[in-house]
Amino acid sequence: MQRPVAEIFSQGDEVVTGEIADTNAAWLGRELTDLGFDVARHTTVGDCLEALVAAFREVAGRADLCLCTGGLGPTCDDLTAEAVGRAFGLPLELDENALAQVEAYFTRLGRAMPEVNKKQALLPGGSERLDNLWGTAPGFALQAGRCRFVFMPGVPGEMKAMFLRWVKPDLRRRFRLFPARLVILNTVGMGESALQERLDRVVLPLEVKLGFRAEGPENRVKLLSPANFPEAELHEVVKHAADTIGDAVFSIGSSDKPASDLASVVGRELAARRSTLYAVETLSGGKLANRCAGEPWFLGAAVIPDSAGFCRYFGIQPSDDFAQGAIEIVPRLREEECADYVLVQVARCDRDMLLDEAGTVEVRFVLAAPDGIWQQTRLIGGDIERKQSTAAALSLDLLRRYFLKKPGLQPL
Repeated sequence: MQRPVAEIFSQGDEVVTGEIADTNAAWLGRELTDLGFDVARHTTVGDCLEALVAAFREVAGRADLCLCTGGLGPTCDDLTAEAVGRAFGLPLELDENALAQVEAYFTRLGRAMPEVNKKQALLPGGSERLDNLWGTAPGFALQAGRCRFVFMPGVPGEMKAMFLRWVKPDLRRRFRLFPARLVILNTVGMGESALQERLDRVVLPLEVKLGFRAEGPENRVKLLSPANFPEAELHEVVKHAADTIGDAVFSIGSSDKPASDLASVVGRELAARRSTLYAVETLSGGKLANRCAGEPWFLGAAVIPDSAGFCRYFGIQPSDDFAQGAIEIVPRLREEECADYVLVQVARCDRDMLLDEAGTVEVRFVLAAPDGIWQQTRLIGGDIERKQSTAAALSLDLLRRYFLKKPGLQPL
């Protein structure tokens, strides 16, 4: 069962240079995958007419569909229509309906249309106009070689509206689509290489494709299968993969049912117990509080930059056993904050250690719970952003492990 091959094409110097992030391509990639296309490439080309012409010709010979964004504006660096005309021998022609729509847009704003906007109504001869009800730049579509090209504005709101209103229904009519089924295993505390090593033991059916998405402390394992793959067999594949990975898996989702994030998993356990949480962060820099903010079970957090500040804040004498202070204060904090659970990170570090990308920081996580005090010690490395994100994720994971009675915690 062959799936049509799609490419996503973005135009603009501001995208190539990183001045703006290409969120359009990511959004369109997800849409096309859900529809049933194999998205083979994302291509970005700057505001260079010759480069655009060459790129369009290449795509025409290798893809069944190409969705293009950007370059439809009125200024001299908006070159898409001209490049398409040159690439496929289609002289630009004035589309009177497109011009009327652009003029009407300015009329609604109470302004006269600048003459330069007339350029937006010049479309390659024989192309199909895509009305823009949300801005000034009409889109257009055409067939070149084996490829169906669709050109949309680069403004995300206009692009998404045009795609959903005109393009998506048209693709469903034109292509024989077999939407794939994507299952995602969310994991925490296990790197990509470790995940790969474990999953090497799993023999997957030829129809199931294995992929990974690295996100620091939380990584995703993706299992992509055809729409007609047997449900019972897919269930067994997913179960085998999850069992092989082990207790690092904290949630499982699919294309039509997103998986819960780590904070939601912990939140469900707290809500089920009608319990509350208070936290003290000395490494995650407020990222833990940010992930829990707004939840009824979250009472708040104290964010302290280092272990020395931790001792000053709580009036504790510094000690070689840098976690002893945390063990001493958690019962007091449970009472003072009226919290059922208190989680404290204590990291032996100063600012220089946080900024040292090659070094690691030893972190003690201490949890005060109704049934006693629990702890876990971890080494965390990377740049400061990664250290903070990892500390926040491992804090939530400690709570998950406690609630679900997973290994890794030590009682005191």
